[in-house]
Amino acid sequence: IGRLAARVPALPYLFVTATALFMTRSFWVPGRYVVGFDTYAYTGPNLEVTERGLRDLRIPQVNDLVFGGVPHLGNPSAGVLYPANLLTLLFETNRAMGVIVTLHVVLLGTGMVLLARRLGVGRLGATVAGIASVSSGAILTKTIQFEQILVLAWLPMLLAAIHATLAAPRPARPMAAVAATTAAVLVAGHPQIVYQTIVVALAATIGFAYRDERWRRLPQLAASAVLGACIAAPAILAALASTGDALVDIGRDFEQLRSPFLSVETDGILRTVVGTPQAIEPVLFSGTFEGIGFIGVAMALLAVVGLSRALAVRASRPWAISLGLIAVVALIWSTGPRSVLFRIAHGALPGFDLARASGRWMPMVVLIAALFAGIGVDAVVRRARRADALVAAGASLVVALCVMLGLFDTFADRTTLIWTLTATMVIGSLVIAGRATQAQTRELAGLALAGLLVLELGLMSRQSFPQQLRTDTPFTAYSSPATDWLVDRDGYVLSLTDDGPGIGAEYHVPGLRPNANALSEVPSIDGYDGGVQITQRWADALYRINPEPIPELPLRNSLQLPIETGTTGRLGVRHIVLDRKRPPELFIPGYEGPIAGDDEVTVWENPAWIGEAVAWPAAEAVDSDRTAADLLRTRPDDYATTALVDDPDAALECADRCTPVGLDVIRHDPEHLEVRTSLDAPAVVMVTQQALPGWRVEVDGNPASEVTVDGLFLGVVVPAGEHVVEWRYRSPLLGPTILLSILAVLTTLALATYDTLLRRVGDRRRR
Repeated sequence: IGRLAARVPALPYLFVTATALFMTRSFWVPGRYVVGFDTYAYTGPNLEVTERGLRDLRIPQVNDLVFGGVPHLGNPSAGVLYPANLLTLLFETNRAMGVIVTLHVVLLGTGMVLLARRLGVGRLGATVAGIASVSSGAILTKTIQFEQILVLAWLPMLLAAIHATLAAPRPARPMAAVAATTAAVLVAGHPQIVYQTIVVALAATIGFAYRDERWRRLPQLAASAVLGACIAAPAILAALASTGDALVDIGRDFEQLRSPFLSVETDGILRTVVGTPQAIEPVLFSGTFEGIGFIGVAMALLAVVGLSRALAVRASRPWAISLGLIAVVALIWSTGPRSVLFRIAHGALPGFDLARASGRWMPMVVLIAALFAGIGVDAVVRRARRADALVAAGASLVVALCVMLGLFDTFADRTTLIWTLTATMVIGSLVIAGRATQAQTRELAGLALAGLLVLELGLMSRQSFPQQLRTDTPFTAYSSPATDWLVDRDGYVLSLTDDGPGIGAEYHVPGLRPNANALSEVPSIDGYDGGVQITQRWADALYRINPEPIPELPLRNSLQLPIETGTTGRLGVRHIVLDRKRPPELFIPGYEGPIAGDDEVTVWENPAWIGEAVAWPAAEAVDSDRTAADLLRTRPDDYATTALVDDPDAALECADRCTPVGLDVIRHDPEHLEVRTSLDAPAVVMVTQQALPGWRVEVDGNPASEVTVDGLFLGVVVPAGEHVVEWRYRSPLLGPTILLSILAVLTTLALATYDTLLRRVGDRRRR
């Protein structure tokens, strides 16, 4: 095997690639798809919006199909500028998502091999590290969380590039690699995983730079990171602007973060980290979804051995300490506010309190454990020691003692038995290797350990989420007569369909569940998100329908029965989609219909809807968006014909013909709206589009002052007569940041080719 590996240097990468393809087979095998809730209720709709913009040869800056219009370029999870998302132009969205996920799992595994090799790990150990990373429960769980796996996949490559920049004789090409991977991390997806990746990268940098004189390369490394940030500048600036306008900017409280769904229970850490090969639901066994680790006993013990061996060597000790410490800290942070260390970080580290799920620190623990597991196997093959078995046995005894004391819950006696048998086989293999005098025996012991690790992870992967959520129908295939009827209709739709266990894409997608409505290009005032798409303005607007709304759930979760026509009409809702099991006389009395429907839902029309744009002859100034919402809830009749505006100069008095008038909206694209008016008197012209900070308005080609109407929508004062009103949306400094990004890309390419050009010049001079 050693000779074969020597002849084929790429063999570890091939093995890991094959493993990654096998583990992600449900994503790419023809006729197979993976469809989870977020697939069609968040990621898929975002990708569809991105794809439509790219096909129109424009950068999609606004998603006008949810929440009455929200930032799209400024939504980090949408990954608008991430190059891999261009695959949506080649494949149907569900298939494109599967291919992108598969490629990133391959990237993660091969990146782990590269990182291990850079740290001096042999081919077998590097192969084990790569296979362990792509086969772990944490990574297989993240494959159904598209925005997260795209960021996670770059972590090993980033660490390898950082190490090369600090250690390579010529740093130019590694610096280019740092810039490219940094940019990829920043634009790929989920901001919480970006944050975590940066924390781990900083910890690794400290360890890598500590040795000898490597710290002298830190300025070059910092310059590379800044260069990567410049490449990602358009997305970063848009995200910062969106975050400043978002409800999420206020941070999360401990009660939210303590949720078992979002964090790891202290007594469940062992179950969550180790997992089980039994046919048990992963969430049921671990007690959490976000914090699933499932690395197995073999990988855990080999990681302990690898860490101990790395600590014993002077050259590797600094980075072993830094990576080991950050893994322990990440494990503690995954338990949320149950730990003092988390509460300290929550109050002291900038941005730490914005994270929704503390359990998401677990994949960082798993990836570091996979690296050390590879180091452990490599150490056994190179020079096994009897102390390795003692270290593994000691770790096993400590865990067993914690179980006996009740600190950890193992869920079932059968689980404890399986763990014990596996630990015994690992320790036995280490004992044999420690007594071996021949390299061939040590190699066989290393292969046995690798095989045990692969077998255990493979058995656990059978009940992984990609396997559970496998289907033969893409979520984009679902439609209905009701959906088809609503396409190209003016006004917003509000879907009152069911949520609950066992309800899938075949019901939610044609039922226009919030966000899924974007798949059919049917605009909604409703939406679903836990990030920047929920603005403070939106959260305040919910008070017009409920004195105690739930901002992070769809608007329909805050509605109170019966749903009044005037309330939804003021929100621009023209049509309501109602599940047939819900009696319309109880839910929507006064709505007209049904005017369309299918076997599951009916469509009703709101007689109080005025138009996509409304001319308000009367307007009254209020001091805040929240005040506007409270007045519309408590005194709706008093303001039935009066717009509430945020600017005293926009207040208008009306004594005659004060009824608001509906106007048509010409949507050139989501970032460019046009309204033509013919007014008898001055009016506040409102468009039912959320008043995001990037909107600018012109009347007859001349800049005008923007007004927020009813605390939510775009508005402007328009004089009497015929006029053309145009709104345009522009992400902050988009033009300059695109230019900066292009220059940074060219600089990165120059760095990547610098050494090659230098060698060619030297060769020519010698000739």
